[in-house]
Amino acid sequence: MKNENVSQMGFESNVTEVPIKSESLTLRIFRAYKITILLFICVTVLTAILTPEFFNIQNVINVVRQASVVGIVAIGMTFVILTGGIDLSVGAILAVSGVSFALMLNSGTTVPIALLIVILIGILIGIINGIGSTFFGIQPFIMTLATMAVGNGVALLLSNGTPQTFMVDSLIIEFFGNGGIGIIPGPVILFVGITIISWLVLKYLPFGRFVYGVGGSLEAARLSGIRTTRILIIVYSISGLTAALAGLINASRLYVGHPTADSTIMLDSIAAVVIGGTSLMGGRGGVGGTVLGALLLAMVANLLNLLGVSPFHQQVAKGIIIVAAILFTTPHLKQHIKQQWTGL
Repeated sequence: MKNENVSQMGFESNVTEVPIKSESLTLRIFRAYKITILLFICVTVLTAILTPEFFNIQNVINVVRQASVVGIVAIGMTFVILTGGIDLSVGAILAVSGVSFALMLNSGTTVPIALLIVILIGILIGIINGIGSTFFGIQPFIMTLATMAVGNGVALLLSNGTPQTFMVDSLIIEFFGNGGIGIIPGPVILFVGITIISWLVLKYLPFGRFVYGVGGSLEAARLSGIRTTRILIIVYSISGLTAALAGLINASRLYVGHPTADSTIMLDSIAAVVIGGTSLMGGRGGVGGTVLGALLLAMVANLLNLLGVSPFHQQVAKGIIIVAAILFTTPHLKQHIKQQWTGL
């Protein structure tokens, strides 16, 4: 209790600005994510002009379904990046989760038990990342890079380098994959649920304030009594959990655990977080922007597909969008450029 009171006094002003009471919720949201919202509106208008068929209800559902997988991983990544870290292992966790799920089902394990074990695998890998980054002082980039290499190798070893198909009738698998409630796909429901829970945690719980505090200044957070090691291990566990859920969704959708499934998920999730306005330096951002970032990436990919643009050009477009988003969300950009110019 003492630690929580001290840290709240030290960091509450750094985490969130005190809103003006007369300001509406809509205005506060726009102020927080104005660049991402404007980019989203621009892409929507451009899509309406170039490809009106985009707004076919089935196509919109497909876009949101596509965004949900990246979005779920990106929400876990948001927690990590808010602390000033990075997690490069999410793609490997996704692959290991899908392959493990398929192998367990083929060996006769019940679906609930297999699902629980996969989630625990994701959390465990996240804990390993957190321990390596804290107790042993390994830079998160290097630690998660090593975990990514090991995870990719494990996925290939478990599957002998081949996709592992499974044929199991289960409402859980149907919900995670191609089912849902009405016209709303299951992955979208999971995405919305995880988003709401994450937003509430970061907004209202002491843990959320601690996450922002650690990202703002690790040493100051430690001196204020925050158990920084615990916070960092938890955020990497959250990232591992969301990556494992994405692996379950991918495997359930195709009824196959692929050792190289969704190899771009790591880059896409980081891109969604950055486009959403979360600072890679930590301490600033949130899941609201990440959701918009994931939807924006999915919309652009779908728009380019409808226009017949090749996947190679799509990668170029994605890179340009990421750079543009970073430039637009960089505070005092003109002043920064001026300072660098004088240093030439």
